[in-house]
Amino acid sequence: MRKIFFPEWESLGQDFVIRAFKEEGFQVDLYPIPQSEPDQKKRGNLAEELVKQILAGDYEFVFTVNFLPVVAIACKACRIKYLAWVYDSPCVEVYSETVAYDTNYVFIFDRQTCFDLMKKGIKTVFYLPMAADVTFYNEVIESAADASAADISFVGSLYTETKPQFAPLENDNGYLKGYLDGLVKAQLGIYGANFLESALSPEIILKMQQICLMPQRVHSMETIAWLYANYYLAKKVTSLERTEIVRRLANQDKNFRLFTGEDTSALPGVNNGGYIDYYSQSPLVFRNSKINLNISLKSIHSGIPLRAFDIMGCGGFLLSNYQADFLEHFIPGEDFVYYESLDDLQDKVEYYLANESERCQIAKNGYDKVSSRHTYRHRIREMLEICH
Repeated sequence: MRKIFFPEWESLGQDFVIRAFKEEGFQVDLYPIPQSEPDQKKRGNLAEELVKQILAGDYEFVFTVNFLPVVAIACKACRIKYLAWVYDSPCVEVYSETVAYDTNYVFIFDRQTCFDLMKKGIKTVFYLPMAADVTFYNEVIESAADASAADISFVGSLYTETKPQFAPLENDNGYLKGYLDGLVKAQLGIYGANFLESALSPEIILKMQQICLMPQRVHSMETIAWLYANYYLAKKVTSLERTEIVRRLANQDKNFRLFTGEDTSALPGVNNGGYIDYYSQSPLVFRNSKINLNISLKSIHSGIPLRAFDIMGCGGFLLSNYQADFLEHFIPGEDFVYYESLDDLQDKVEYYLANESERCQIAKNGYDKVSSRHTYRHRIREMLEICH
């Protein structure tokens, strides 16, 4: 039997990846590791341990969810192929110089990120969208008791809490705060283009560094502007957009449900169902909601978020913000629907709630396309075809 070595960490959809590999005839040997390890000595010890594990087994290749530089180092030492499938954004690890190792095959769900790395001369990255385990979703849905329905649902974080490292930027009352707030508001109204990084001039970066130091990693290709744009500003834009959408929908005469573990007491009228389990509960929400929202994190520049595949793979109707990669795989108005502004979102919510047959046909089309072209087994086969 063909064997693969799978260093694992807690990640969404990992169980689906493992299941798909097994269905394709692989023996999957799991090895739990921390996703990141700041201590250089411990990271070196982990690389040595990975080398021992790899050499002890007759493995065809090594695979991880997301790209992990320590695994790339071990695979290069062993001269074994390393396949990584990146689903996170931002994922600063893909800007590590180790991504260029010739033993790597790094699959990234965001085409724009692939282009950015290719422009830097990286030849080991490939565009590969996310997927859905339709069989698993159907099993969960069919075995569950009737779940309560909602007109509109959104499952995800509102990002209302700023990470402590960025708190000094929030507390600034000068020119910099005004500039950043204006930049965030300008980006808020734009879909299909992200100018946060390009709008951070050297002078603005210097002011940001003076207030909130963002150290750049050694042997890495990302810029300080990239770090601020994707880890701070993109989340602020996303928080404002998601919060405003939630506020608008909660104040309408509709059954809108939000599912998040965050405190939403500051949003009156919001029906918060709390955190729900990704595997056992979210498929029921997606199937039983008339409209499922996808509001992409702004650090996802063109890619289709995993949430969108999950919604369509459960047979749910998807209403999403515009993302360029959608148009490579799905037909707007036929497989899913996208909105171009917050007002447009409200108009489309009204329309599709009032037109049930059209809404149900779009949900069916999306489900049929995902189940026939976008399962985890489809993606595993695509990866294997590229790296062989």
